[in-house]
Amino acid sequence: MKEEKLVSIIIPAYKTERYIEKCLRSVQEQTYKNLEIIVIDDKSPDRTGEICDKIAKSDTRIKVIHHDSNKGVSSARNSGLKIRTGVYIAFVDGDDVVAPTLIEDCVRCIEINQSDAVIFNLAKIENGKIIERRIDEKFFINTDTVLRAIIEDKIPNYLCNKFFRSFCWDTISLVENTEYEDLMIMPKVFEGIKSVSYLDKQLYFYNCDNENSITSNISSKAKYGLFCSFLYRQPLARRLGMDEFVDRCRFRSIRSAVSGIGLNLVKRELSNDQVKHMMDYLKEEEKTNDMPKIGLKYHILLYGALHNQFLSKIYGKSMYLFESIKKQIKSYCR
Repeated sequence: MKEEKLVSIIIPAYKTERYIEKCLRSVQEQTYKNLEIIVIDDKSPDRTGEICDKIAKSDTRIKVIHHDSNKGVSSARNSGLKIRTGVYIAFVDGDDVVAPTLIEDCVRCIEINQSDAVIFNLAKIENGKIIERRIDEKFFINTDTVLRAIIEDKIPNYLCNKFFRSFCWDTISLVENTEYEDLMIMPKVFEGIKSVSYLDKQLYFYNCDNENSITSNISSKAKYGLFCSFLYRQPLARRLGMDEFVDRCRFRSIRSAVSGIGLNLVKRELSNDQVKHMMDYLKEEEKTNDMPKIGLKYHILLYGALHNQFLSKIYGKSMYLFESIKKQIKSYCR
């Protein structure tokens, strides 16, 4: 029997005590057994770390790292990347579950096709219902079409529906102290990949019902992550001749920056350097003669961010108030 190559599975976990046992069980029960399961407890205030330690005692494949402070999901994944020893890498979030054949299917696909990476389908769990999502095969003609689709997010930029040869991450780490880090890093990763395979199977189940998920919350960190994601896409899209998309990225960068500044004035989460990064970008855009059409609302917010931060603060307060009301309604309807 051919020896199975080691696969490293990196699992960041924060406030996942309701989900982490089910998540780890779905990983432990993989039909492919040669696994290095690296769990990073990001100083979770609940029982997440305790549950991970208990499960690890009965499975030598599990390594648990405990951060001494909450550093964010990017830092957690970077901690896992630093110690991984596998030939291949997969990423799983601590509140999600995976199909039992995830690793077996990906290893077979990557080895048969001699690819650097495999992209597969992901299903979302919303209100307890599974909503299957399928990626259009037309994006997988060659690495150029894959990269363009990644840049435009037509192939979702999640880390968790991708499987990599380990060397793809040798010179790359995730940007820390922000969110939407996968949207930010994926173009950079796939820019260096020479071959990609598509596996038309639903192998990952993304939990949208976890209120601690960044997709369930607004924050200045999230807006800064989106700002960076669209900012970093601009030169790459320009190099590929995607001029119309460059303007769309500029619009999204402006919109994310003015929103992030307003939210940060109400609840400070960003460093001074991060705020300056957004402010400097907005100042440059304000000077240009070809600013993309951003609409009246964002022109007002742009003026507020640069010249009258009282307006930005009002916007930030209204957004947090709206978010609070939305959560109360959602909780009431359960």
